[in-house]
Amino acid sequence: MEIKATKFNSETRPIISGLIAIAISSVLTLICTPAIGVVELANIVMVFLLSTFLVAITLGRNAAIVSAFSNVAFFDFFFVPPRFSFSVDDGQYLITFLVMLIVGLVTAHLAAKLKDQIKDVLARERLAKALQNLSRGLFSASTEEQIIQVAKATLEKPIGVDIELFLTDSPQELKKSKFDSQAITWAIQSGNRIFHEIDDFDGSSIIFIPVRAELKTFGILIASDPTRSIRKHGLDDLLQTASNLIALAVAQLRSIKSEEASKVEAATERLKSAILSSLSHDLRTPLTTMIGLAENLQARTHGLDEESKKDLETIRGQGMRLANMIGNLLEMARLQTQGPTLKKEWQPIEDVLGSSIKHFNESFADRKVELHLPANLPPMYFDEVLIERVLSNLLENSAKYSNLDALIDIEVAVSSKSLTISVKDSGKGFNQDPEKLFEMFARGISDTKQTGMGVGLAICKTIVEAHDGNISVRNNSNGIGSTIEFTLPIYPYPELDKP
Repeated sequence: MEIKATKFNSETRPIISGLIAIAISSVLTLICTPAIGVVELANIVMVFLLSTFLVAITLGRNAAIVSAFSNVAFFDFFFVPPRFSFSVDDGQYLITFLVMLIVGLVTAHLAAKLKDQIKDVLARERLAKALQNLSRGLFSASTEEQIIQVAKATLEKPIGVDIELFLTDSPQELKKSKFDSQAITWAIQSGNRIFHEIDDFDGSSIIFIPVRAELKTFGILIASDPTRSIRKHGLDDLLQTASNLIALAVAQLRSIKSEEASKVEAATERLKSAILSSLSHDLRTPLTTMIGLAENLQARTHGLDEESKKDLETIRGQGMRLANMIGNLLEMARLQTQGPTLKKEWQPIEDVLGSSIKHFNESFADRKVELHLPANLPPMYFDEVLIERVLSNLLENSAKYSNLDALIDIEVAVSSKSLTISVKDSGKGFNQDPEKLFEMFARGISDTKQTGMGVGLAICKTIVEAHDGNISVRNNSNGIGSTIEFTLPIYPYPELDKP
């Protein structure tokens, strides 16, 4: 009903305005008729011109044009001799009529143009105020729901359009809305606004504007105008600016939430590492004392029977294993909090392999390890301490998950760009996803009775990747045991300065 009433007013308004202009000319004629013979006709002409000017200001251009013609007609018929006739005795009155008509039309045009400009300025002022209120409201919004509420509250009533704001970049979520789904999809995907002069749904003018900032679409703003004047007074540009402000507010809000989540996550990781480090230190100190006392007792074997010596060796061996586990925990805590600090030097990989095997044999005296080295190994650039820890963890891992008489093979292969070290065992292999074995606290075989906390391979992965290498695990093709291998990049050996 509102739309029909609006159409009716827009169609009948010019007719009513023209009738009013004619009525004003009639009234002026009645007022000025008694002044004939008392006032010069030239002064009466000025009164008619003044009425045209006033009609132009109050009723617009069309009414002013009607007023200009009706004034000439009334002046000729009622004031110019012979009266009550459109004929004139003096031809000079034709010039008067022409001047009246020209001045009336020009005045009507200028006055109407001035009125339109004033109307446009007032409309733009209203739009600017709405935009200012939107900006102020968005600044204080702390959730996306509040952003939607602010947009509707500050735009709908002040600018006279219906606003719908959807903060989603998925057109599929808006399929059930009352608006054209194709227009929504195209606007979101292309990043351009779409204008429908007459919408099929309710006959309104409607505009689809993507809410977009920093090359990312956050949603879509849909404005419908029942008066179909959405492009007047820069209203479409204002809605585009409003959409840009909303996009910036959404981007800022999401950035703040992401930053807060990152801070919480970082604080959680620091707390976890601090607790882990503290527990490890508290455990390692008494453990070191216990191992030292056991070794002292072993050094004084006089008076001890064989069973007591065996118990002492068990205490020392289990203590060493526990100390190694705690050492891994400390190392992982350090790597997570500080990151790997590399002290790379040029050195032969053979030395590190030999040192690792020697230390391994001290803890696993009954295990056999075979090392296969190719000829002409290049010098490597790596951190000796960290790579030795990788090898020690891999050897210990192979020993724990294979039989006592099983052989552990270490093979070294060289390509043009990298060196590959493979540690192969004859155990049960792995049942889990190989990639998950390198996660913290992941165990290779869940029902194993072997000791360990599942941090050794995680440490290996961190150290190898810090050297720009890769580490992987696979079950052997013959179905017996598994192989863990890692690579280290081969860098060009620096040339020494010649004397």
